[in-house]
Amino acid sequence: MKRYKLVIVMLIGSVAINVVLAHRLSQFNSLLGTARVESLKSGVTVPPLHALDMEGQARTVNYDEVSQPTVLYILTPSCSWCMRNMDNFTQLVAQKKKEYRFIAVSLSKEDLAEYIRTNKLMIPVYLSPSSDIQRAYKLGGTPQTIVVSSEGRVLKNWEGAYVGEQKAQIEAFFHVTLPGVRPGS
Repeated sequence: MKRYKLVIVMLIGSVAINVVLAHRLSQFNSLLGTARVESLKSGVTVPPLHALDMEGQARTVNYDEVSQPTVLYILTPSCSWCMRNMDNFTQLVAQKKKEYRFIAVSLSKEDLAEYIRTNKLMIPVYLSPSSDIQRAYKLGGTPQTIVVSSEGRVLKNWEGAYVGEQKAQIEAFFHVTLPGVRPGS
């Protein structure tokens, strides 16, 4: 009988702890602004992208200054999925650089120069978009791939690495075949 009571007390204690932790996590996500309700939708018009170049100079990406759509690849150097997805992205750039303008946007400066060098990124790389831009583009998780028309209208938005159904959608949209993600470590 004592064991039965002890198990019940432990079970009640465990449930109480989980409720408290879930509540704290919810509060923490709200403070960080990470609890996104929805992702960036196709058809939405986005403002020009304001960010810094690698030398720390303010830059603006205006979509109407080129006739082809712009592909924004949002990353962070510490993101393991960004690294695992890099073969897909570099293959996409190699196959479609004449039809699209490609720009990488890093949400972190830490180790960015090494990341660019290691991955031989040969496209413009910008960093530190303002919080207003991050909200307008619904940035947060990485990697994220956004295709924007020359009118500034979102044509497509994919959140995450190019795997499964998402890889198939990206291959169909761009009419390419991609190698897949690198194995995890």
